[in-house]
Amino acid sequence: MRTPRRLSISIKIDMKCLRPLLTLIIGLCLGITMSMMYAPFSEDSCETYVSKQDPQELVKRRETKSLEVQQDGEGKFEPRLRLQEKPGGNTGVGNVGGSTKKLIRPRYASTELGILDKLFVAVITSRNTIDTLGVAFNKTVQHHVTKLVFFMDDKGQSLPSGMSVVSFADKRPHLIPIHILKYIAEHYPDKFDYYMFVSDRTYIRGETLFDFVSGVSVSHHMYLGCPKAADGTDVYCSLDGGIIISQSILSQVLSEMEWCTTNCHSSDPTINMGKCLQHATGRSCQGHINFHPYGHTQVHDFDFDDDIVILKEKETFNNSIAVYPMPDDTNYYKLHRYFCILELNLTEQAIAKTTENIIYMSQFAPGGRDSITWPVGVPEPYRPKNRFDVIRWDYFTETHIYFDDDFSNVEELKGVDKQDIQEVIKLSVDKLNAKYNNGFLYSHLANGYRRFDPQRGMEYTMDIALRDISAANKEVEKRVHLVRPLGQVEIVPMPYVTENTRINLILPVTEEDKDGVGNFLDSYAHTCLDSGDNTYLLIVFIYKQGFQEDTFSVLKSMISYYEKKYQSSDKIAWISLQHNSSYYSEFFILDEVSLKFPPDSLLLMCTVGMELAADYFNRIRMNTIQGWQVFFPIGFWQYKPNLIFDRKPYPTVIDINGKTGHYDANSFEHSSFYNADFIAARKLLTSTEVRNEGLFDMFVKYQEIHVFRAIEPDLKHRYKPMECYPSAPEKLYERCLSRRAVGLATRGQLAKLVFEHNDKAQQASANMKGPEDDPNMEPIRLEN
Repeated sequence: MRTPRRLSISIKIDMKCLRPLLTLIIGLCLGITMSMMYAPFSEDSCETYVSKQDPQELVKRRETKSLEVQQDGEGKFEPRLRLQEKPGGNTGVGNVGGSTKKLIRPRYASTELGILDKLFVAVITSRNTIDTLGVAFNKTVQHHVTKLVFFMDDKGQSLPSGMSVVSFADKRPHLIPIHILKYIAEHYPDKFDYYMFVSDRTYIRGETLFDFVSGVSVSHHMYLGCPKAADGTDVYCSLDGGIIISQSILSQVLSEMEWCTTNCHSSDPTINMGKCLQHATGRSCQGHINFHPYGHTQVHDFDFDDDIVILKEKETFNNSIAVYPMPDDTNYYKLHRYFCILELNLTEQAIAKTTENIIYMSQFAPGGRDSITWPVGVPEPYRPKNRFDVIRWDYFTETHIYFDDDFSNVEELKGVDKQDIQEVIKLSVDKLNAKYNNGFLYSHLANGYRRFDPQRGMEYTMDIALRDISAANKEVEKRVHLVRPLGQVEIVPMPYVTENTRINLILPVTEEDKDGVGNFLDSYAHTCLDSGDNTYLLIVFIYKQGFQEDTFSVLKSMISYYEKKYQSSDKIAWISLQHNSSYYSEFFILDEVSLKFPPDSLLLMCTVGMELAADYFNRIRMNTIQGWQVFFPIGFWQYKPNLIFDRKPYPTVIDINGKTGHYDANSFEHSSFYNADFIAARKLLTSTEVRNEGLFDMFVKYQEIHVFRAIEPDLKHRYKPMECYPSAPEKLYERCLSRRAVGLATRGQLAKLVFEHNDKAQQASANMKGPEDDPNMEPIRLEN
């Protein structure tokens, strides 16, 4: 019997392969060992930190909704949701089956985020000075601050126009600061970061003041002004020099208004204001904040012509924000002119110094001094990446400009374009005379070219013909190159609204439009009714006067069908109007429609043939701001299908393409505005203006509202035959003819059709046939 052999396997490990892994294994072991040794001694864990804190303190921190100001002046903001109960719901949280909370977003995003406006200025004036010093203060400061309101103890017989004036029944001028605080408590308690109280006898450098408060953090408790010892040892800020307080200080003052009303009855308004502020805050007037002084200069018996010689040598005077008191408006305007010239000189010095620094530093840059562009400090010309990015130069003379756009060959220079050309010609001649000792007289413009460079600004190259005085009026030509550089890009302050406003669509329908209403209703149902978008559609059927039968009966039944299908009687409706002419103005419709909506309604003018999109509605909500802005979008209009497509069926989707349509800048049918803004602007129109102008012209003339125009990619409009009525106003009739001419097809497409038609005509002529006898030749239909 055989004895089984023991099986032995020998494995040989190459230590050279394990050598790189040993370092990794040893490192991991050391790291785990040290972390386990250190963990019991660590006291900085989250659990340890929370266990050592006072529970009440943690709750207090969690529930706080105000800005926590630290000792170093830095604060922390906590997000806050504004929740509001549904109408008619119970407020109890623990109620079984109680109402659920709904997030109600405010109209403006700044309200939701707690962003305030910057500066409110309250000016104390009087019946005797409002027409002089008050008007001067308003003209020099109003365009620099956020809000400017004048307060007086008695209403004058006639008040200057363009000024916000508030008068009080109490005719005691020393109590007017208390009344101002009460007024702010009622109207602007939490709208601004800073509030300034000042007399109209004080000259204020508005731009310098706004820059000063903009450089201070809103977390600071600011009580700033011109310190003045009054009422014993207390130090108050003088109203003559101006008092600036922050929102946090104002909130404390408004909570103590009852005490201020009872105890502040001094004959000096400054003492009354100072007592109220000191009692509420326990703070004295400060002349500086964060080592930035509030510059002010007090003058006595000020006469500009006599005193400015001495004052202009003082640095404190030139750095002043406030100069007081002003004896009259004449000295006020003279002082304002001095500070404007001072700012201009400082700006020019800063430009010259910056230019020198750029030239000096260029020697250390790649390319050396040759890398400097002209003019110094202005970006170099745009360099196109391909042939489609080349910026076109437009040729112009003193009277006309050629190929200004893709749709015109030559246009007469007029308006701002003519002023622009005249200005650059005059500037060029002046510069040439300054260089050649006034040796030239201007003759004419030989050639001119201009282009707009988005990096630099407007550039000009001109050949100017001049008569040389020193050479018996011999004509010479000089080529000049000018650049009108772009200024500093600034963000225009604009209220940012939220996307929850209801849009009321207004759709006028005439007998010529009725065939496209069905598609519009289908689009509205799919875009708005199915998705539950917050919209409302009002269809306005326009009948011709003396109609015999209801041509819109089928459309009305379609509206009833959608109402029953979606159970949305509050989403769609219709009204009827009669007109005695083929042409009707927008005011004919809106005068009736505006009566059916409350003032805070957002109205959107629509047309049959446009496509509806949810993104378009959202941009309507964002770009239309009540009391601030109206929106006239520039939509993409389709060309005539049988001219741009070779065969049927035509595409049902409109593609944004240069061969299928164009953005019609002369289209003003689509607009969005608030009913209150329309009513306010409509009241200012005369009957003649109503007959000769449109809705866009009305809002342009109404300077209280911004008119915003922009290309809207989600506003697409199918081709629609344009009927231009001679009975329309001349300007609107010419605009309609221009739109109809460029709205058929591109020039290349039209030219191709004409060439094809001519070729077929020549072939038919060669066969001794007339063009009308050729069965394969289709006529070109260019008419609408």
